Amino acid sequence: MRLLVLMGISLLGVILASTASLVVLGQPSEAEAKSVFEGLGCTACHRSGGIGESWDEIVSHFKASAGKYASLDEFVKAEVSQEVKSKLGAEVGSWSELFKTMAQYAGKRPDDPGVKTVESFLASLLGVQAPGATTPPTTLTTPPQVTTPRVTTPAEERGVSFLVAALAALVIVAAIVLAAFWLARR
Repeated sequence: MRLLVLMGISLLGVILASTASLVVLGQPSEAEAKSVFEGLGCTACHRSGGIGESWDEIVSHFKASAGKYASLDEFVKAEVSQEVKSKLGAEVGSWSELFKTMAQYAGKRPDDPGVKTVESFLASLLGVQAPGATTPPTTLTTPPQVTTPRVTTPAEERGVSFLVAALAALVIVAAIVLAAFWLARR
């Protein structure tokens, strides 16, 4: 019986630790998104003196535009589409068209995990959820959602590495197992 209690408490600890690490690891940090951006080859065009803005210029631009638009499509139409048209001759009237075009220039598909990582991070800077992200279903009785800009702290911008989250989960599980073992011996 004690063994079953010990195993049950241990399993609960694993579940709690896994959930905590998912919450911590849900959104890529700026450093992770930048690394993916560079790995995709985006810096061939997006660099100082290049065709497009550098990563730092893009991030600054997106942060300055946070909360100004109700949707990602509005942001693209107001602040991006004319620049893309003048520099590339491409028509982009929506967020998905922008990332479809950029993915093609990188030789990737729009649903590539790296493209989705960059897309998700940049959307988070605007305080709007990227398309394809899981959202709760809405009904006609649901009032329209008002988005507010997401203010990040320096700790959030640094992000938490997988190793730190895994170690934290391991410490939690170990503490629960030791506590259960101690209680079982009483």
